[in-house]
Amino acid sequence: MKNMLRQIISIFCVLCLCVACGTDDPILGEPTPEQPSPLPEEKVIGTTEKGSSQLVMLGYEDNVIGEGVLKPEGLESVLYIKDKKIVGESYSFAVCDAVKRLDAMPAFSTLSDWKEWGTVTEETVYWIRYTAEKEYTYIKLRIAYIDGNRVGVEYLVSSREAIVNVNANQAVEGKEYVTDYSIPHLNPDNYYVEHTVSVNNKNVLNYALEWDATAKHAAWVAFVFDETTRKNSVNRTEAWDVDPQLPKDMQTNNDHHRNDGFDRGHLCASEDRVYAGTANRQTFYYSNMSPQFNSFNGGFWAAFENRVRSWGRRSFDKLYVTKGGALNQLLVNYTGEKKGNDGVFPQTDAEGRTIHGLACPKYYYMAVLAEKNGSFQAIGFWIEHRDDYGYEYGDKIPVDVMQKYAVSIDKLEQETGIDFFCNLPDAIESKVESAYDVNDWVW
Repeated sequence: MKNMLRQIISIFCVLCLCVACGTDDPILGEPTPEQPSPLPEEKVIGTTEKGSSQLVMLGYEDNVIGEGVLKPEGLESVLYIKDKKIVGESYSFAVCDAVKRLDAMPAFSTLSDWKEWGTVTEETVYWIRYTAEKEYTYIKLRIAYIDGNRVGVEYLVSSREAIVNVNANQAVEGKEYVTDYSIPHLNPDNYYVEHTVSVNNKNVLNYALEWDATAKHAAWVAFVFDETTRKNSVNRTEAWDVDPQLPKDMQTNNDHHRNDGFDRGHLCASEDRVYAGTANRQTFYYSNMSPQFNSFNGGFWAAFENRVRSWGRRSFDKLYVTKGGALNQLLVNYTGEKKGNDGVFPQTDAEGRTIHGLACPKYYYMAVLAEKNGSFQAIGFWIEHRDDYGYEYGDKIPVDVMQKYAVSIDKLEQETGIDFFCNLPDAIESKVESAYDVNDWVW
């Protein structure tokens, strides 16, 4: 009887203990819904090189503004995550394949494929290059983990390197924009002019040109599409005039274009400078004109101008454009079979001059440099001056036809003898000028 009583008491105590512990199975002891599960283990970034720093960036699943960004010491721009990519103004990225540690990364000088973003992928390692006016800063970065909206990274500001540019234009007193990326290397035999405009009390480069007095023609014109100059705010002005910045003995006027069978073809197009009335009026200086066949000026050439203009207004942070006619290759001994708008057949002599002595190029070119998030790409166009392309004003030229006239900037330099984009850092200049990819551009 006493043993039976002891067994009953033991069973009663176990049941009471189970109730007190909140379990319904005295053997398994599984938690009830009211009892929380253990917290997940905190993810660890870790250290793979002495002196590195760790940071949790936000924005992998949802963009986060103003927090969870990386701002390397001494640099003006931040790195942040957008659409599962790390991006930042003036930064470019080169992935280090088959490397998972900062201390095992190859030298940045061995890498050539720099992009304007880095894909956020676990255990991926990047060299990041920040471009300032006179200096590169190189940063190592390792993506340790992705956890929801959080990305753990290890980074190290590794080194700084002075930007070398042996062929850059030297600053000239009174010529504020001679070091702009759009300006080619200056030819001391020509006369350099900058046309500027005041916008909101700030001086803006409208366009620059280099004047070849012997040819009575610009060697090139150069300008940029940026936040100010890409705007479309005014109409065409038709404000034909001599260029007041040229010496009087170099100036051309309407008499140099009268009854010669050619259009007064803009080099910097009127439509390229419609952000302010003064800016558009300056495009009607005769120094900005070239003798062009009517169907070329308003048809084939104009289609390329429209395409480049669309890039400048929609696709990039800045678009630097240098364009003109090749003065080293002129249209000689030419007599046209189609009358110009003035009812005259166009003609040139044995030196490639119109009846009024203006050089008439056999080829026209465009050198185009795009900048976005601190990364650069370039493309050129080399187009023969003809009146038989079969396109008139407003005609849309098929993309495959336009792409046939695309060339590298190096090719343009060989054809024209002009050193384009000389103010770029040499390493960037060499890369973007050596090749082009039509797939990098919106057609």
